Amino acid sequence: MSTQDQVSKLNELITANYDAEAGYKQVAERADHAELKTRFSNYAKQRYDFGHAIKNEIKKLGGEVEKGSSVAAGLHRTWIAIKETMSESGSDEAILEEVVRGEEHALEHYNEVVNALPAGSSARIVVDQQRNKIIAALEEMKLRENVA
Repeated sequence: MSTQDQVSKLNELITANYDAEAGYKQVAERADHAELKTRFSNYAKQRYDFGHAIKNEIKKLGGEVEKGSSVAAGLHRTWIAIKETMSESGSDEAILEEVVRGEEHALEHYNEVVNALPAGSSARIVVDQQRNKIIAALEEMKLRENVA
């Protein structure tokens, strides 16, 4: 994969993370339970941090960080569904179900990018570490979903 392609893939992840950050902020405001509000707020901050870490990798590659680029259609649709779910039912159970879907889409996107980046590159290491945190978040949300 060319350096330009790597930068492009990393820019996609930045946009996806900032979209997820906004989505988590919204579900944090709508969740009923304080523990979920805190968890979602923490995930929003985590996604913000992910975006900034990826920006650093783009700069290391000599690339430009895109501003305002469009989100991958699947991820965007997922967060739109979360917003709709919140307005329709607003229950923590329904919100968790949509958050799980969002995390599953994020994981697919991360898997694609990790596998495309050169082995051993600092960008791949950063993206792989972030992917592992998404896996942990997804597992936690699935457990909460089953309890809710």
